Amino acid sequence: MSAVMQEQAAQDTETSVLERFESYPFATDAEYQEGLSGILSSGVLEGKSEEEKADIFLRSEVFYFNRRTGSSISMEEARIARKRKALGEQSNPVVPPSASQSSNGDSAPEPQMLSLAQLKALIEQGRTDEIPNNKIIPNVLSTEAPSESKAAPRKKPWEVNASA
Repeated sequence: MSAVMQEQAAQDTETSVLERFESYPFATDAEYQEGLSGILSSGVLEGKSEEEKADIFLRSEVFYFNRRTGSSISMEEARIARKRKALGEQSNPVVPPSASQSSNGDSAPEPQMLSLAQLKALIEQGRTDEIPNNKIIPNVLSTEAPSESKAAPRKKPWEVNASA
């Protein structure tokens, strides 16, 4: 298969993944809704603008969709898919090459490495969603009661020697 044909096949596959993302029933998926309620109960949306809230929802949908389907769409691809859906556009969009595609057409994932200066710039600009392997951890304590210990207490050194 020629490189052009491989690139076209990869783009067609990527487009079908984006179409599946657009049509995924997040509103009726019980597992997603359960996870979303956990996010909402953590207070992560407090004091956020509508744009920031929409970005948090989109990020949760992308994470869940990728995990559920084994896909690897990026936030940028999801934004394009959402804009396309909102505009009701039926034609295939021009999708930017994802980070998982290399320039020679291979689809092997390539880990992205950021320099300290690039990392600092992303943090200062508030673009933490673009940092690879960055997890958002809510700054709240758990409201659940602590669990009871089921392990037997460890024996003291003199108790170990006495029983031997």
